[in-house]
Amino acid sequence: EVLARIEKMPDTQFDGKMMYLDLSKQGFGNRYVLRRSNGTSVYAARDLAFHLWKNTQCDRSIDVLGADHKLIGSQLQTTLSLIGERPPEIVNFEFVSLPEGSMTTRGGVFITADELIAETKKRALEEVTIRRPELSEEERAKIANAVAVGAVRYDIVKVSAEKSTVFDWKEALDFERQSAPYAQYAHARACSILEKAKEEGGFAECYEFSDSYEIALAKHIAQFPYVIEKVVVELRPHLLATYVRDLADLFNSFYRFDPVLKAEGKVRDARLTLVDACRNTLHQALDVLGIEALESM
Repeated sequence: EVLARIEKMPDTQFDGKMMYLDLSKQGFGNRYVLRRSNGTSVYAARDLAFHLWKNTQCDRSIDVLGADHKLIGSQLQTTLSLIGERPPEIVNFEFVSLPEGSMTTRGGVFITADELIAETKKRALEEVTIRRPELSEEERAKIANAVAVGAVRYDIVKVSAEKSTVFDWKEALDFERQSAPYAQYAHARACSILEKAKEEGGFAECYEFSDSYEIALAKHIAQFPYVIEKVVVELRPHLLATYVRDLADLFNSFYRFDPVLKAEGKVRDARLTLVDACRNTLHQALDVLGIEALESM
């Protein structure tokens, strides 16, 4: 269907059975080949057909591609527009490298995402075993898996898509710094506080905040819907990663300087209300990033 529509376009050229679009008027110097000389379609033609179907399944179409697909993506968008179809919005992510070598074939050294995650799981398990030796092997493996996947996802998405990045093992798995494990640990700490509060009889919701750490945390939590909207509108997921990092920072400062369980009366209720709100926001934000919000680490 898509090839039949393109055949009728004025900028479509033929060389025997080969068919290609001349997109020079749109600023492209090379041929956009859609059918080979033997009459078979190429990937570009199938990609166009896929996007025709994709548009029937959604109100907004977004492609996430590597930086090496910028030309192909632009040609796809242009061709869809020429045939009167809605082109996808495209987010191009730059390359990710490792200190030991590049993850791209052009760099001469290539590893798959599965290999990267497997190695990260191994290193995460070593860290979890040091921190929680009392846990069973199964529990440690479960935590390590969530930490590893989260570390890879967060370390890539925390950087603006147009910037290349180096995946640093130590930094990505640092429980004490701004990383996925750092945010996961903040969520686990909030869960632990709330569990202890439950054992002590619970608390009544209270939204009377006066301390500077309480107010700073409450204000940041209130920004969550705005941040989500901005990420969706502008297609800049690194903004959410930054928000999560700052939320974990503010929560840890609040926890360090403001006693929660040892507080009394409305102050205790207000601080526990804030802990619960932070737990909920961290959980939702991490979920959007595809990172498991662990209840125990």
